[in-house]
Amino acid sequence: MILLSFTVRNHRSIRDQLTLDLVKPSFRTLQPKDGDWASAAYPVAGIFGGNATGKSALLDALKYVQTAIRYTSTQWQDEPQMPRLPFALNGTAKTSSSTYELDFVHEGRRHFYFFEVDARGIVRESLQDIPTTRRRTLLVRTRDEGDGGRDVRTHSTIKGLGGVSDRELALSRAHVLRLPKLFEIAADLIEHLDFVLVSTTHREGRLRSIAESLGDGGITFADLEALLQVADIGVTKIGLEEREYPFDVRELSKAIAKLMRDRNGSAADENAVAPEDEDQSADLDEEESEAVIRSLVFKHRGSDPDSRPFSISEESDGTIAWLAIAVPALETLRQGGVLCVDEIDASLHPHLLDLLLGAFADPRINIKHAQIIFTSHESYVLSPLSETNLEPEQVWFTDKSADGATELSCLADFPRHSDANVARRYLTGRYGGTPRLSPSVFTRLVTQNSTDA
Repeated sequence: MILLSFTVRNHRSIRDQLTLDLVKPSFRTLQPKDGDWASAAYPVAGIFGGNATGKSALLDALKYVQTAIRYTSTQWQDEPQMPRLPFALNGTAKTSSSTYELDFVHEGRRHFYFFEVDARGIVRESLQDIPTTRRRTLLVRTRDEGDGGRDVRTHSTIKGLGGVSDRELALSRAHVLRLPKLFEIAADLIEHLDFVLVSTTHREGRLRSIAESLGDGGITFADLEALLQVADIGVTKIGLEEREYPFDVRELSKAIAKLMRDRNGSAADENAVAPEDEDQSADLDEEESEAVIRSLVFKHRGSDPDSRPFSISEESDGTIAWLAIAVPALETLRQGGVLCVDEIDASLHPHLLDLLLGAFADPRINIKHAQIIFTSHESYVLSPLSETNLEPEQVWFTDKSADGATELSCLADFPRHSDANVARRYLTGRYGGTPRLSPSVFTRLVTQNSTDA
């Protein structure tokens, strides 16, 4: 998958419609004449801005699209109301619908996917592609506001979708049913969009997930050790530590599993547990009782060859941050897709940042046409010191309006000389995206406390 643009309206701090455009200005047609989509879209895009200006909200909106495609036909059906996050600082926006639109390339063909959602569920949904020179509608769905009915239509080549509920995307239903053509598109959007968040819990969770998946044909111990060698962190060896789940957790897990089996088995006589199913249940109990937690441990370079390895909780934030970002970056570069990293500079040295972004920007390395979209406070990437040469169309700024809504602008929208110091201009507020500080208020707080004392 190659992302060309993403448009969102009414999500978190985003009230008005905003578009993140990754298409190069030289591309002016519906599709490239030579079919080379990699030359039509940028592999790197950076979103810069102050705290609480909406950088993360833009990535969160993209994550919402992926999650809705994955779960509206399954887990979301059990929610008491439609999961959504409208702009909360305005009463009208809070009750209005939200819209999301992706312009992307799937298997060499351009697609447009759009949906609108409100408190009741899905208002509209459409999927189009461009097989030759014109758009073709693969899927369109509308809600009849009069009787609450739904009108779902598909292209003649797509069969078997059937009905969808008010609160599920038709593309999500097609993914569950594994309908040809629609399933592949949905799977591409689910599997080739990855997100790395800034929170410590997310990053440690990412490392635990890596530990669980080692040996499954993906990332290997050698990959991890090489990545740590690249970062010169001082780790010489990575291993796995296995320990059993606590007894009470295992017992609770078995009780829940038994309850689910009993509920499913008693639904109807024909669904009663057969003898062979009972054997499988016993096997499951045994597997549950032997369940273990797998976690990474790190052997550091040092003078004592017998020193014990460090656990994740003992490792530095820098080591955790590097692996939590570098591993999905490596996977994305190997497989293709879009990697979204929030606050990429957190606990990461600028030279490592340059290394990562440079790998995505270099077509000799990035042969799968992978893309990375990142948010940052750090102006280093914009400075002459950085080896990452971002064109103006690859640099975006978020700011907050007076009424709290996120605004998005592109460096290309601002007049500037070719040799202008973009980092300095950014830090001085020439492009927005910098906080409006009140040092006098902070000073007053300090002096007031001193006076009271």
